[in-house]
Amino acid sequence: MKDVYSLNNEGQFIIKNYQEQKTFASFLPGIAGKFGIPIWAFYVNRGQGVASFGSRNKDNAIMEFYPANKSYQNVATKGFRTFIKLKDENTVYEAFRDLNENIESKMTIAPDSLKIEEENSELGLKTTVSYYILPNEDFGALVREVKVENTSNQERELEVLDGMPILVPFGIENGALKEVSQTISAWAKVDSFESKTPFYKLRASAEDEAEVKQMTAGNFYISFARGNKNELLTPLVDPDVIFAEKTSLETAPGFEREELAGFKGEQILENRFPSAMAAAKKKLKAGEKLELASVFGNLADEDRLSEIKDKVLEPGYLKEKRKESKKIHNYYADHIFTVSGNKELDAYSRQTFMDNLLRGGFPLTLGQENKKTYHIFSRKHGDLERDYNEFLLEPTYYSQGNGNFRDVNQNRRCDLYFNPEIKRDNLKLFADLIQTDGYNPLVIEGSKFILTESKAVDKVMAELEGEAKAEFRQRLEKPFTPGEVAVFIDSRKLELKSSLTDFIDLVVEEAESWTEAKFGEGYWIDHWTYNLDLIENYLALYPEKKKKLLFEDLDYTFYDSYVRVKPRSEKYFLTENGVRQYNAVAADKKKQEEIAARSKFPYYLRTKKGEIYNTSLFNKLLTLVLNKTASLDPYGMGIEMEANKPGWYDALNGLPGIFGSSIAETMELLRMVRFMSEALSELNLETEIALAAEIADFLANLDHLLTEVKSDQDFLYWQQAGKIKEEYRDNVFADLAGREVAVSTRKIMSFLNKVEAKLERAVKLAEEDNGLYTMYYSYQVEEYDKLGQKSENGLERVAVKKFKQHRLPPFLEAQVRGMKILKDDQKAKKLAEAVQNSELFDEKLKMYRVNGDLSAESYEIGRARAFSPGWLENGSIWLHMEYKYLLELLKSGLYKEYYQAINDALVPFQDPERYGRSILENSSFILSSLNGDTKNHGRGYIARLSGSTAEYINMWSLMAFGEQPFKYQDGELIYQPEPKLSSDLFTEEEREVTLQLSETETAEVVIPQAAFAYRFLGQTLVIYHNPSRKDTFGEDKAVIAKYKLTAADGKEFEVEAAELRGETARKVRNGEIKRIDIFFVPGT
Repeated sequence: MKDVYSLNNEGQFIIKNYQEQKTFASFLPGIAGKFGIPIWAFYVNRGQGVASFGSRNKDNAIMEFYPANKSYQNVATKGFRTFIKLKDENTVYEAFRDLNENIESKMTIAPDSLKIEEENSELGLKTTVSYYILPNEDFGALVREVKVENTSNQERELEVLDGMPILVPFGIENGALKEVSQTISAWAKVDSFESKTPFYKLRASAEDEAEVKQMTAGNFYISFARGNKNELLTPLVDPDVIFAEKTSLETAPGFEREELAGFKGEQILENRFPSAMAAAKKKLKAGEKLELASVFGNLADEDRLSEIKDKVLEPGYLKEKRKESKKIHNYYADHIFTVSGNKELDAYSRQTFMDNLLRGGFPLTLGQENKKTYHIFSRKHGDLERDYNEFLLEPTYYSQGNGNFRDVNQNRRCDLYFNPEIKRDNLKLFADLIQTDGYNPLVIEGSKFILTESKAVDKVMAELEGEAKAEFRQRLEKPFTPGEVAVFIDSRKLELKSSLTDFIDLVVEEAESWTEAKFGEGYWIDHWTYNLDLIENYLALYPEKKKKLLFEDLDYTFYDSYVRVKPRSEKYFLTENGVRQYNAVAADKKKQEEIAARSKFPYYLRTKKGEIYNTSLFNKLLTLVLNKTASLDPYGMGIEMEANKPGWYDALNGLPGIFGSSIAETMELLRMVRFMSEALSELNLETEIALAAEIADFLANLDHLLTEVKSDQDFLYWQQAGKIKEEYRDNVFADLAGREVAVSTRKIMSFLNKVEAKLERAVKLAEEDNGLYTMYYSYQVEEYDKLGQKSENGLERVAVKKFKQHRLPPFLEAQVRGMKILKDDQKAKKLAEAVQNSELFDEKLKMYRVNGDLSAESYEIGRARAFSPGWLENGSIWLHMEYKYLLELLKSGLYKEYYQAINDALVPFQDPERYGRSILENSSFILSSLNGDTKNHGRGYIARLSGSTAEYINMWSLMAFGEQPFKYQDGELIYQPEPKLSSDLFTEEEREVTLQLSETETAEVVIPQAAFAYRFLGQTLVIYHNPSRKDTFGEDKAVIAKYKLTAADGKEFEVEAAELRGETARKVRNGEIKRIDIFFVPGT
């Protein structure tokens, strides 16, 4: 790294003179601990960093939300400000504002905090500002700490004015801020001013409606000067007092003209957007500091301000909270604790794990015997650069947010490697969300619980006392989250007979639960493809449970949606541009009302008797196979985009309208069919499987079609399969009959074999002469019949009689999915060579582009065509897909190619000056060399919350312990890690490191030379000792010779073998072994 960018020993990334470097946007994690209330806070490398923050979502901003481009412009004036008046020199200086040769600054980015420093050698001043989220409190707040140091050699008197020039009163939504900010200010007022704890809110709701509600919640600001006794400062809430005629906020004439410390003049407290600033003065000897601290947050009620003020002012309170915040973040990051020969990779692993859990959530196991998985800290990836996404940080304990099916599914792929107690919960959640039509809802809103059994309610109620006990009982009989229960207990002062954690476990133990999910905006064709990854990862830890998982657990359900996919006769239209497929889904109002009327498990499909229908995981997979096999395109190749949405590559949003299809989903279907066939082969072929009658009919009809229609009669198959599918969907949309039919595994196996043959032909047809697979197809209608019906907007409905196929340019995704189904590493190697020799490889950056040249394509394919080459989804290095490709290189056994590729492409190995932001943080995309902006080639855009985090964690797991750490052979469990580590990833020297075991407990660990260490299953420290420093892959690899195990009670024992078997392996999986030293020797 060059002098501008560096990584310190604590894994913090430092940027010198940060305001002069390439702009970037990022954020604090918004984690306040299990028993804390999160605040969202976004920052940029301009001004004083933080550009906006607030509670819950954009509509509850405390500092107004602006997209990244406007934040870069606004943060210096509308962000935090620090004015310093040098009394003796009659000078006013604003820190972090003027950039000249006498000023040095730096930004330090830590996992939980942000620090900026500025040293002005001419004035003899050093200003330091730190930000972090207040942890483990029942209110959410951003803490800002300011230190102004006299670095001159003489005493001087300073007056410092610090804070926010504009604070948004609670109750003003983001839209109102942008469109009616002048009008809405008439509702604004500041309460509790006399107590020096201003409370900012609207007097009442501002909507033009008959029902007007008084506001009780508000945003607050508390500021004090630190010393032997913390001194509460007089708040300055009237911006006119500070900025006077300078309404641009450029300078502070009011401060320049008079002393504002302890200001006693008039301040207007209403009808304007207020400030949140305060001033303090002090004589400083050489080397002395003036220290200020401010807390900005949100409260449901003003009555609590006095209590919070007293707490915040306690000496040492914020110092301890700062330590708590660091420990909380270290605890979660250390689930992927890694010590290797590359410190950048170690720090990157921790940061990537943190960013992955911010999108997918961290899996807690709640309950006693009947344990349930509950994900905390998740949220949709919305930020300054993803300004289009409506993020949500639920302001409760055990906070959870919203997310999209595809994102959350992938981000939770490797959860089991960090908390094996969740077992099949993740895969069951996503399997249950699959509908009978093969689609799924988009929006995942988190888990809900309810207590309906009176015995269960009584058992819970016996564990608490208090005036609000009856009210609490009523609350439990409505859907709730653990966080809502915990906040209710705290706010109503209920007394528990046990700890709050134990009480929550009891509530969850007795409650029934389900996942809240909503339709959203369409049906994507790729969402189902990620479920098999969850199944395979489960079996990597619990291989002995395969039969039970697939066939014996009969508690899977179908998601019940009120949105149906229209039949072809209702969505094929004649337009001025030809025949198109538009408005392909429709909401059924009657079904929607029926679902809304259900008090619990609203989205579980019922039978005609009103009973929830349960089935096996295998049957759900079979339902997917039937729907997808019946959805092959008119040429029998890709899977159709029949329901308004494309696949993973969202930027081809227009492709469904021109009858688009994708080979990627065909490949994934082939992969799943092979998996199912293998599972069936392990059963007696005479075994019968009970299928819902409608699904059994679908199977019989499609099986007959595959038998009767020749393999090259693709259009005929498309016509007939479509009719079968539509008839089936009509039959199951309202409910299932409830009748089941026994079908032999032999018959199902025969069907799967026919499907496999058809899909293998499809994949073969997709292969081009250059060795790449064509990913996407569109279809031009050449012949059609008018149906004599018109749509609501007057378009003729048609039936298509003939299509002409059009192949789009190459996409990296097809090569990624293709590698998954190649049966040997030589074919994978050939495909990798083809990618390297194609336009998908960026020769300048040595990285992989998401797609080839789209310039010859119609703008009708989607927004990708409108983007400049190399930018966003058009020919850029889209990190998620590039990382998927790197992962498949590793999975395919192409270790040499993999390590060469990650040395060029992995983020921690980038030149930070080119990358333009912390090399510990991923971006959504990197500008490729296709773009005309040559000075920014290789620069990362759109921070952190990318699916690439899931792919890296998957790569990390394969490097650290291999694809199948546990195996089941001859009735015995075997633990045998198979790491894929290159020699340079073993330590060069002995290192002493700190491991955060819990939110409060740490351990010092010595990692020897020539070692690689990591945390396995969230609790076991594993250290590989490799004195020969050989790779752990390839013909000349190092191999395992001995294990040294340390149990929880400190007892040690050794096993000289390549693997651990039976009860010892089970103890490893159960977390009963706290440390495993594994010794490698050169292979023979």
